[in-house]
Amino acid sequence: MAKVQIGRKPKGNLVKELDAAIALLTRVRALAASSTVSDGTAPKVVKQISAAKQPKRVLSSDAREAIATAQRKRWAKVRRQKKQAERAAIAQ
Repeated sequence: MAKVQIGRKPKGNLVKELDAAIALLTRVRALAASSTVSDGTAPKVVKQISAAKQPKRVLSSDAREAIATAQRKRWAKVRRQKKQAERAAIAQ
């Protein structure tokens, strides 16, 4: 039994329709941009305010020191691996 595809158009028409839609959207975008510039005012940026603004998180000095120590250990590990790779390359 052959499959019947209903509602499909040849690809040529689809490409033409997409091009027309892109052209329309480009014109609408240009029109919207020109309308904000033509009245002499800059477009206003609306900042969304969250419903429940969370307070800024504060770390204790001990926590900051622990994070800094861990980061120094990670970078030391990266430097060790880099030196080992350089030594291996020289040895070959």
